[in-house]
Amino acid sequence: MTGGSEWDDHAADWDDDPAARAYAGAAYASLLEAAAAHDVALADLSICDFGCGTGLLTERLVPHGVRIDAVDTSPAMLAGLDAKVAARGWSGVATHASLPSGGEGYHLIVCSSVLAFVDDHPAVVRDLVGRLLPGGLFAHWDWELDPDEAEPFGLTEPAIRDALRQAGLVDVRVGTGFELPFDDQVMQPLMGVGVKPRSS
Repeated sequence: MTGGSEWDDHAADWDDDPAARAYAGAAYASLLEAAAAHDVALADLSICDFGCGTGLLTERLVPHGVRIDAVDTSPAMLAGLDAKVAARGWSGVATHASLPSGGEGYHLIVCSSVLAFVDDHPAVVRDLVGRLLPGGLFAHWDWELDPDEAEPFGLTEPAIRDALRQAGLVDVRVGTGFELPFDDQVMQPLMGVGVKPRSS
């Protein structure tokens, strides 16, 4: 993930940003579709929201999880989520500045617009998938790389597919996660999804 200070400046207004809220809602809807397509039940789950920010996706996952580890390197973003946790009484949500060590693993890991920012995308995917329980679902959304941009940023479909497969996931699917018109543009992030095999 990116360093905290880069995102701390956005934390106070993040939840009030219509684009951020719309993106989180569309990502959640696409997650429900992906879970159904992979025959994964979203109930009574142990969940990791990696790169959670202020928890716009986390808050939508609360009804599905008995335990949610929300991870982000931005102290200000986590403070915003901590305030929600306290105000709304989400006893199963815990925030972390890095991935917790140990534990029982996760049934669901989500990463919303974060993996394109990490230094070694395939290595981070391997680490995360290593924490996924057999039969668990991994899903992430990231902007597609446009090599013609002055400062290219994002991930390609092949890069996402290769990272998920090399991490050991099966039934890997990569494509446009959703198409969401907003202002004068259309949000069209890539979504990569895969399942950890139930037996090796």
